[in-house]
Amino acid sequence: MAIFNVIVEGMPDGPMVAQLCSLFGGPLSVTAVSLWETRRMRTRHGVVLRG
Repeated sequence: MAIFNVIVEGMPDGPMVAQLCSLFGGPLSVTAVSLWETRRMRTRHGVVLRG
């Protein structure tokens, strides 16, 4: 979704660091939280995820 948004609307105004943070910040934070929650379920509750 972030890539589609950049294609349609372009990068936001500001320095390059701010542009990259706005592009990747949301997806990376969601990924980090989901990995943390998965690890916590595995270590505290013994939940095993199978693919």
